Amino acid sequence: MKLIPISEAAKVLGVSIDTVRRWDKSGVLHSERPDGKNRYFSLNELEKHKLSQPLPISEAARNLNISATTLRRLEARGLIKPKRNNAGERVYDEDLLKNFLNSDYFLRKKQINELNNSTTLENETEHLESREPTIPLVNLKPQPRSRVNEFIALSSITFALLVALGIRNIWISEFNSVKPLPNIASEVLSVTKEEVSGTVSEATAEAKPKTLVKVKAEDESSTVNIRQKPTTKSAKIGQAQDGESFEFISKDSGWFEVKLTSGSTGFTSETGFISAKYVMEGI
Repeated sequence: MKLIPISEAAKVLGVSIDTVRRWDKSGVLHSERPDGKNRYFSLNELEKHKLSQPLPISEAARNLNISATTLRRLEARGLIKPKRNNAGERVYDEDLLKNFLNSDYFLRKKQINELNNSTTLENETEHLESREPTIPLVNLKPQPRSRVNEFIALSSITFALLVALGIRNIWISEFNSVKPLPNIASEVLSVTKEEVSGTVSEATAEAKPKTLVKVKAEDESSTVNIRQKPTTKSAKIGQAQDGESFEFISKDSGWFEVKLTSGSTGFTSETGFISAKYVMEGI
C-alpha cells in the first residue's frame, strides 16, 4: 500500500490541504501517522474516494467551463442545487451536472454562443473579401495625340471641381460647428456631483455582498479564541461559540481576519483573527 503526504493527497483530490485536513478530521478520509507526527494517506483509497465521491465546486466549475463564482450565482438563482458533505462544503454529483447541461438555461447559452461565433466568422470573411485588391483594366493601345490632350484637359477640370467642393464642405462644417448647443445640454450638465457620486456608491455597495465565515469548534460546548494578531502568541481579545458567523475581511497565513459583532463573547476590538482550522469556508 503506497502512502503519500497530505500535500500530494490534496493534488490527487484537486482540493486544498486545509480541506483534506478537515475531511480527515470529520472521518471522510482516513490517515495514518507512521512517524507519529505527519499525516499520510493511501493512494488507492484516495483514487477510490475521488471516483465515488461528488465533485467539489472547483472541479464542477471546470467541467462546466465556468468559474466557481458563476456557479455560486447559478445556485443563488435556483438553477442548480448542490449537496453538502460532512464538512459542510458544496459537492456536485454526476447526475446533477448532467441535468444542468441539459437544462433550458445551458442550452440557450450554448445557442447564443454558437450564434455569436457564427456572426463573428461572417464579419471576418466579409472584411477579408473587402480587402482583396482590384486590378484596373489598362488600355495599352496607343491613342491619338488629340485624344490625349482632351483627356488631360478633362482630368484638370475634374480635379479643380473636386478641390472646390472639398473647400466648400470644410466651410460648411466649420459654420455648423459654431452653432449653440440645444437647451437639453444645459439640463444634462445641471446634474450635481453629489447625485453622481451617490449613484456610484449605491451601485458599488450592491455589487459587493458581504462574505461570512462560520466558526467550527472542537465540539458544540467549547469556544474558539479570537486573537489580536494572526499568531497563537498574540493576545486574546474575545471568544466565539461553535456555529457563530462573522463578516470576512481577509486571510493571512492560515488565519481569518473577521469583523467582530455584538454576538461575540468578551471582544475588545472591532476586528480579530481566528485560526483557519476552526473556520468553515464557503458560507
